[in-house]
Amino acid sequence: SHGLSMHITRYRFSYGTCFFKVEVRDDLQASDMQNVIKEFSERYHSKMDAFVCCILSHGEKGSVLGIDGKPVPIRELTQPFAECHTLVNKPKLFFIQACQGNKAQQGMWMAEEQESTREETFKEDSHTAASPNVPKDADFLIGIATVKYYKSFRHTTDGSIFFLELCKQLESGCLWKEDILSILTKVNRIVSSKILHGFKQMPEACYTLTKTLVLPMK
Repeated sequence: SHGLSMHITRYRFSYGTCFFKVEVRDDLQASDMQNVIKEFSERYHSKMDAFVCCILSHGEKGSVLGIDGKPVPIRELTQPFAECHTLVNKPKLFFIQACQGNKAQQGMWMAEEQESTREETFKEDSHTAASPNVPKDADFLIGIATVKYYKSFRHTTDGSIFFLELCKQLESGCLWKEDILSILTKVNRIVSSKILHGFKQMPEACYTLTKTLVLPMK
């Protein structure tokens, strides 16, 4: 059967320490998933600095599945929070472990002259006047275990390859005050370097964050 876990995380900063309030909802049908999202999007988040939702399930292109096998478009899981006034200007993060199709991704050989290409660091500073309102789709980040059309993999005992690496990189990266996009880039690199049952997996992150996001830890 299809299994699903939703880990809803909100946090506030206090004296440089990150405090998390976590709620877990297991084995939800598609309609229950939508109801949970509606419930949290209508909560009062004014005392919180961010919202995080982690979804672990099966999926297909652009959707995740409930335990009843019915799909819920990922956009239907994120958009209710675009209407949440107490999360305006605050990061809204979604991490999703689910296949996005049935294809198995093949590896590609790298050209010999590319192997020594040095890693570049890109930084950009922006200085813009503050606006009293922002687009409602601003400040979202969605990290998915795989690109569209392809399968994602999980270890039979340890679980999701994507989430295992995500947690590992968050633990080390947040300690060193790395921003979330740098952390996700490491996750992309490490997961994509693995050979999984002879195939590859390429995680994907899309975002509309308007500020650099660093999650502080002790």
